[in-house]
Amino acid sequence: MIGWLPAIAFYWTLAALYLGGAAIHIEGGEGGRQLLGLFLHFGVFLLIFAVARALLGAVLPAALGVGLGVVVAAALLPITARLTFRLVGVRITSSWAPADEASA
Repeated sequence: MIGWLPAIAFYWTLAALYLGGAAIHIEGGEGGRQLLGLFLHFGVFLLIFAVARALLGAVLPAALGVGLGVVVAAALLPITARLTFRLVGVRITSSWAPADEASA
């Protein structure tokens, strides 16, 4: 059970940095849909962590498997955020999209 603690602890920091600090726009959906998207994203993050930890834990020591599992799940955080939020009707787009340059 203690192996899940790093993933749970790091998720909220990483999600706050990505969703609140990255150059993205969150479009559509009210607060309830966005909250549902966040919890769905949390579940997918933990699923990716569990799979990575199981695969890496088979060949590496337990602590290293947990650490690398968090790294793998964190690396996939932006992709999974866009997919899971899209499932509940919220769109995440880049704020630096070149659409403005193409119209000029």
